[in-house]
Amino acid sequence: MAENYLTPRAEMRPTPGAGFGSFAVAPIPAGTIVACFGGTPLDRAAFDRHDADRRSRSIQIDDDTFLLGPEIREPGDAINHSCEPNCGMGGAAQVVAMRDIAIGETLTFDYAMADGSDYDEFDCACESPSCRGRVTGSDWQRTDLQQRHAGYFSPYLVRRMRAAGASRKLTKRDVEILMNTLDDDPIASLTTALRVVLGRPHSTFETLVSLSPIDAAWRSGVIAGHAAALDRLASHLNECRGF
Repeated sequence: MAENYLTPRAEMRPTPGAGFGSFAVAPIPAGTIVACFGGTPLDRAAFDRHDADRRSRSIQIDDDTFLLGPEIREPGDAINHSCEPNCGMGGAAQVVAMRDIAIGETLTFDYAMADGSDYDEFDCACESPSCRGRVTGSDWQRTDLQQRHAGYFSPYLVRRMRAAGASRKLTKRDVEILMNTLDDDPIASLTTALRVVLGRPHSTFETLVSLSPIDAAWRSGVIAGHAAALDRLASHLNECRGF
């Protein structure tokens, strides 16, 4: 049974320079689901243990969750990147037509709509007028792409965008509350402060720490509740009022 879905209005074909691509064999109206990705959900550490080809046929669906594609290429794997796409994300693992697509057109989406990490970065050869030359895991942060592709980003990237707009530095009052409540309940105290600086008012402590730009050893100690790591984080927030 196939793990990925490709609309019967398209078919996969060999494509020079890209390996394979998907082409419309019947008119595809705007809003049509053209592909759905399946696979095994893995965190980044487990995901990185698989070969590069299989990882390139996978998709990121959350901050630290990836759908590892099947071992053998399937038609649904062959929706390639374009800086001027005709498709976009209709969910975490669903691609939809952004406009009417005519017979013979290649189905494409901008990988910035789904990728928020560096697992599949490459030099772009889409040759579109707005080609940006290289596709990276941070392209989703570009204001021009956010405006151009509004409504077609993966849900976790939408959450990131909203968080970026809501995040702010701690005020003097925020810091006073943090330091005054730290001894009684360090987890609750730090959670309150992290929600402010990361713009995530409803996230759990573990999620907030995982999203914090701190090194792995420090992060591990904070999540484990080690006093020294918690104190270090509180001191940093006290001194810098953010990251």
